[in-house]
Amino acid sequence: MSAQPAPDASPQARFIARPDPLYHTVVLVICAAVLILAPLLSVRDEQQVLVPILGVPLPELCMARRLTGLGCPGCGMTRCFISLAHGDLRAAWRYNPAGPLLFAILAFQIPFRLVQMARIRRGMPELRTGWWPQALLGVFGGLMIGQWLLRLGGVAF
Repeated sequence: MSAQPAPDASPQARFIARPDPLYHTVVLVICAAVLILAPLLSVRDEQQVLVPILGVPLPELCMARRLTGLGCPGCGMTRCFISLAHGDLRAAWRYNPAGPLLFAILAFQIPFRLVQMARIRRGMPELRTGWWPQALLGVFGGLMIGQWLLRLGGVAF
């Protein structure tokens, strides 16, 4: 009798993802960079974002506004983050009402990703978050689209 090959792993076992420390590192670096840059930048005339020390304005980033004259759902997010970092909640809300939620989500990523990376280094499994992060991102997306549609309809914040 010839030996038969061992059966393949179950379908579920094939789809269990191994921890990816690079993923957590990239998310951590991006979130930290955004949160570090926000207090360093400033807003001039409610439209221009200025580079620190140089006082040079950044170019318009929104391609939708450049091409159509209409802002996109994310318009004002940079200015919102800068205002939040400077403690000006009223201005942040005016720039993009969905921004404070995204700012909080980014801020939460820093300790969360550090914990995940520490668990991976120790050989422990990653923390499972379940369904709520996707639900939170869905709420954020809905808020972004909702405030954008209201602005297109002429509602000012």
